[in-house]
Amino acid sequence: MVNVYEMVRERIISSLSSGTIPWHQSWKNLSPCNLLTGRPYRGINRLLLSGHEWWGTYRQIKQLGGYVRKGEKASGLVVFWSFEEARPIVNDQGDEVLVMSQREKPLVRYYWVFNLSQCEGIKKEEVGEVRAITSCDEVIERNCPKVTPGPPAYLPAADIIHMPEMERFESPEEYYSTYFHELTHWTGHESRLKRPGITGPIRFGSEKYSREELTAEMGSAFLCAMTGIDMPVIDNQAAYVAGWLRHIRNGTAVDVIRAAGDAQRAADFLTGGGEE
Repeated sequence: MVNVYEMVRERIISSLSSGTIPWHQSWKNLSPCNLLTGRPYRGINRLLLSGHEWWGTYRQIKQLGGYVRKGEKASGLVVFWSFEEARPIVNDQGDEVLVMSQREKPLVRYYWVFNLSQCEGIKKEEVGEVRAITSCDEVIERNCPKVTPGPPAYLPAADIIHMPEMERFESPEEYYSTYFHELTHWTGHESRLKRPGITGPIRFGSEKYSREELTAEMGSAFLCAMTGIDMPVIDNQAAYVAGWLRHIRNGTAVDVIRAAGDAQRAADFLTGGGEE
């Protein structure tokens, strides 16, 4: 039986092993879209499909009047999952009703896709162009977090973000990507998305701490993609890659999927709903 969770994890590990942080990509390459519907992919699929803008299944490509070149193999994996399931119970009136409950592991289905460069008969101008949907300042102004000067950090107990002035950063991109990291943490507050990595007691280096940090990294990347800026190259990237590689190898694929899902929900919250 195919283990979809491990397929996801191995693809992330493969990218990290090659020295690439899959959520640190060009903003367009982190906004892959479906060829037929034009809709951006979400959550973990942003990472799994990074590197190309347009993707479609074999059938979707045929629907558009194109075809996959002979010898090409599907290079993309798209995963859909749900942590919720409908469970029947008998209520106080004796009627059987369905209630939604949270699963520890998601229900998953997947399919393979081809990118536009593997196809013939479809012109790039026919499928449109990926565009930024909002600006960095609009994201910040829309949410109005309480911010005070200081080294970048989010303090859950006080619900305050510490951020230096933009002049302290080497570029506006570095400033905004750092701000978005802390703003993603901010969404986890009890009054917002109630993420355990923010609302509960967390030990530095613990599984919950690491997942929340991964969520904030991905959330920052998603927001950079949505606002049309590139994430800057980080100092000592080799050590940074090694750290994430160790964490993801020692964890589970569900951790990566949950972190990406939480990052997508944070980005949606901060931008007023996000993408379809």
